[in-house]
Amino acid sequence: MANERDRYMISNRTYDFELKIGDYPPLDVYKINILTSIDVPYQTFIFELVMDPNDIILEKIYGQTPIKLTSRLFGVEPLLPQEEIVFDLMFIESDHPMLTLVQNPEERQKDRTKVTITAVAREPFITMNTFVNEVFQGKTIEDAIVSIVGKTNASLKYDQNGKNTEVIDQILVPPSTLYQCIKYLNRTFGIFDGFASIFTLYDNTTYIKNLTKKMTTSHNFTVWQLALDSDNTKILTKSDDGITFYTKSDIYTGYKGNSVFAVLSPNMKFIVKPGDRLSHTFDINLEQFSKKYGLISKSNKIFYDAKAISSKRTKIYKDHTGYELDKSFINANISKRISNITDISMRLEKSLHFLNLMNIGETVLFNSKVGSVNDLTGKYILRASELSFQKLQDWESTATLFLSRTNRIN
Repeated sequence: MANERDRYMISNRTYDFELKIGDYPPLDVYKINILTSIDVPYQTFIFELVMDPNDIILEKIYGQTPIKLTSRLFGVEPLLPQEEIVFDLMFIESDHPMLTLVQNPEERQKDRTKVTITAVAREPFITMNTFVNEVFQGKTIEDAIVSIVGKTNASLKYDQNGKNTEVIDQILVPPSTLYQCIKYLNRTFGIFDGFASIFTLYDNTTYIKNLTKKMTTSHNFTVWQLALDSDNTKILTKSDDGITFYTKSDIYTGYKGNSVFAVLSPNMKFIVKPGDRLSHTFDINLEQFSKKYGLISKSNKIFYDAKAISSKRTKIYKDHTGYELDKSFINANISKRISNITDISMRLEKSLHFLNLMNIGETVLFNSKVGSVNDLTGKYILRASELSFQKLQDWESTATLFLSRTNRIN
C-alpha cells in the first residue's frame, strides 16, 4: 500500500490535449496556459509548440484561421474520456524566429522551432465586442442588460440576490461594445448593491455576478494548505472529487487597508441631483460601509491606521448626478474599490479537474493545517486563475489561484 508521501505523486486523473489550426494537422504542443480573471471579459490561452515557422507563412496563419483546442479528462480505469471540452479560439498573435536557410533548396526543408501562440475564446470575444446602443424608458437595469445581451448569441446568467430593482425613467445605453456598456450601466446606476463582476466563459455564457452576496452563500470548492507533519490522508483521498484541492507550497498574501483608506478617505460625501430638489448629500463612513458591502468572511473587523488617516478627513464626490435618491451606484462603485484589501495566492499541483478553477467570481473556502495561518482561513472570492499544463511523459498540471476579500482575519 502506498504511503502518504507516495500518494502526492499518484494521479487518478490525467488530461490529453489536441490543438488544431484550420486544416493544419494536429500541432505538437507541449505547454498550455489558460488565464481567467474577473478583470478581463473573456479567457486567454497561451500555447508553446514545436512546428516549422515557414508553415505559418505558407498556410497564411495570420489571424483569420480558427483554432480548436480539445481537452479530454481520463480516469484510471477504464481509460475512456470522462469529460471532453472543445474550446473554439481566435488567433491573437504569434512569436517565433525565422530561420536562415539556403536560397534555393532542391527540396522543401522542414525545420522545427519553438512557436508561441496567444489566443482568446472566440465566441465570448465576439459577444463582448458586439456593438450595442439603445434607449429604455421605465425599465430596470436588469431589463436593459437582458435586452442588450439579447442582441448577441450568448446566454445570460444574472444573479438575482441583491440586484438593483429601481425602475428608472430613462436609460441611455451609449454606442459602444457590450462589455463597456454593461460597465457603464454599473458605474452610472449600479447593477447590484455590491461588487458586480461581468464575464463570458468559453461556452459563451455571460455571467453577471453579485460578489458581495456570493460571500454569504455556500462555497464552490475547498483548498487545503497541508502541514508537513500532519496526517493528510483524508484530504488526499477526497482530492479527486473536483471540489477539494490542496497545496504543500507556500501561500502568498497581501493587505492594503491603509492605502485604500488613504485614497478613498474614511468619510465620503456624495452630492447628487434628484429631480425634486437642487441637491442631496449621502454621507458614507468607509469602515462601516466596508463591513456591510465588502467581501466579508465572518469577522468584519477592518484594520487601518486611524491616527495617521484621521476620521476627520472627508472626500467630496460631486461629479456623479446619481438617480433620484438611489444609492446603488455608490454601493456598486465603492464596493469594487474595497474588494481586494486582502488577497492570497497559492499554487496547486496534481492532475486538476479544472472546470471549477475557471469559474471565477465564486466563493472558495481556504483551510490550513498550519496553526499560524488560521486568521487567513475562511471564504474568499476566486478573482483569477492560471492553469498550466506541460507535456512531459504525460500531461502534468498546476494551477495558480488568486483569491480576494475585504477583511483580514476570519
